[in-house]
Amino acid sequence: MSTGSDLIRLQCAFVDTPEIDKVTEFIGSQRGYREAFALPEFYDESTTPSKDFNDSDQDEYFAQAARLVVEFQHGSTSLIQRKLKLGYNRAGRIIDQLESAGIVGPFEGSKAREVRYKDLAALEEHLSLLGK
Repeated sequence: MSTGSDLIRLQCAFVDTPEIDKVTEFIGSQRGYREAFALPEFYDESTTPSKDFNDSDQDEYFAQAARLVVEFQHGSTSLIQRKLKLGYNRAGRIIDQLESAGIVGPFEGSKAREVRYKDLAALEEHLSLLGK
């Protein structure tokens, strides 16, 4: 672009209104979908079960607690206690098992643990890999 004797460098191509209209008409004329296509969640290596995960001494409420934590997006011992009507020690062991399985994050003081699965479908896939 030139303004008098000075040259000004532009960083992107100029797209005028008729070109924008053509692009939006093209996109608008394409076939739509009845519902949104949900992309799978991205999970890094930290969501895989840790080496100390042992499913042989896993609590019978493990899978139910995992679904509960993902449904409420709140990884806490007190939630498991209230919803599954369990004592503190047992709920604490379950939350430790959930951490070992990569479903919740590590202990962070008084805060609830990070829930690493955002929907039940992704959790079910993870549980099937664990044999639950």
